[in-house]
Amino acid sequence: MSNYAKIKTYDIVNGSGIRTSIFFSGCAHYCKGCFNQELWDFNVGKPFTREVYENEIKPTINEHIAGLSILGGEPLNSNNVQATEELCRLFKRDFPDKNIWLWSGYKIEELMYLAPYKNRYQEHALLHALSLIDVLVDGKFIEEEKDLTLRWCGSRNQRVIDVQKTLEEGKVVLYED
Repeated sequence: MSNYAKIKTYDIVNGSGIRTSIFFSGCAHYCKGCFNQELWDFNVGKPFTREVYENEIKPTINEHIAGLSILGGEPLNSNNVQATEELCRLFKRDFPDKNIWLWSGYKIEELMYLAPYKNRYQEHALLHALSLIDVLVDGKFIEEEKDLTLRWCGSRNQRVIDVQKTLEEGKVVLYED
């Protein structure tokens, strides 16, 4: 079972517009200088369940909210990918016109080739989650490339990707705001 550490409502930092953000626990990237080191531990926080979505996330979504942001930790770690897929699926079912942003230390190329996954359930969950995510901020945080002027990224190696156009075109397409 996946844990989450916090849910932020009316978040204006993590993605375009006003958003609801969830931070999953657990990360195996261990990026030097990570701003969320307390979320490396998979045991931090509370279990993510459908009830958490129904009672703590869904009620926060109104006409002022542009969408959902999913951060961590690492929401696409093999321990979290099924919960992330469920969250994306429920959100798009209830709010098909709102967008989903997700931050991952994995590059989209790794994800598309299912590199971090060990079984079919995780692979299926990842592919379905990718089909629902609108924007992916990919790549590990690299302290030596830290750049505070970047929008939505912490280091110059990270990219803000339009996932749907990337899947459609079969090559990385950067998000344009």
